[in-house]
Amino acid sequence: MNAEDDQWFRQRRLLGEGHEKLRNSRVLVVGCGGLGAGAIPALTAAGIGHLTLLDDDHVVTSNLNRQTLFTTEDVGRRKVELATARMRALSPDSEIEGRHYRLTADDVDLVAAHDLVVDCTDRQASRAAISAACRAAGRPWVWAGIDGWTAVVSVFVPGGPQWEDVVGVREELPAPPQILGATPTLAGAWEAAEAVKVLTGLGEPLAGRLAVIDLLSGTVRFVDLV
Repeated sequence: MNAEDDQWFRQRRLLGEGHEKLRNSRVLVVGCGGLGAGAIPALTAAGIGHLTLLDDDHVVTSNLNRQTLFTTEDVGRRKVELATARMRALSPDSEIEGRHYRLTADDVDLVAAHDLVVDCTDRQASRAAISAACRAAGRPWVWAGIDGWTAVVSVFVPGGPQWEDVVGVREELPAPPQILGATPTLAGAWEAAEAVKVLTGLGEPLAGRLAVIDLLSGTVRFVDLV
């Protein structure tokens, strides 16, 4: 095959056997909003063999400063249906499944059917549900949160520090009134990179560590969770 006809030619050279691990992986992404706009295309383009997308929301105009999976013509439509169709067009050889659904802590079987969960939600209740289901299923998950110019990213694995250990306040917080579109896009892409590391065994995932990215000052600092 000509290199120009191979969608993953450059990635194969980078990941080696790790690329085939991605092709054989199953990833569950919860949320198709701002973080999803950064994570979902990156995961799809990386060649994840099976990608399940969950979201129970519809597109509204105020989403469009950061949720770049959608356009003004999509207002009122289901986010997950749009994202699923566009990712299938990006990677026809992958299995892309979309469900208009909100994950609960009881969805242990759904989580267990995947190798990894990527949290792209913006609510404490959703993250608590993901954490509980992943603990019960024994599955790792990637988490990110944003506020204005700042993003945080971490990875939670069985037996290690958990989301509940990091987040002191678990009641629902008001949505950030100010969001720079680049912040969730960057955080979501970082989540995709963490997912690739976990699935391939390459590099050092952020398990037991928290990355704090401040785009306004142009700094990144790391906090040990153990």
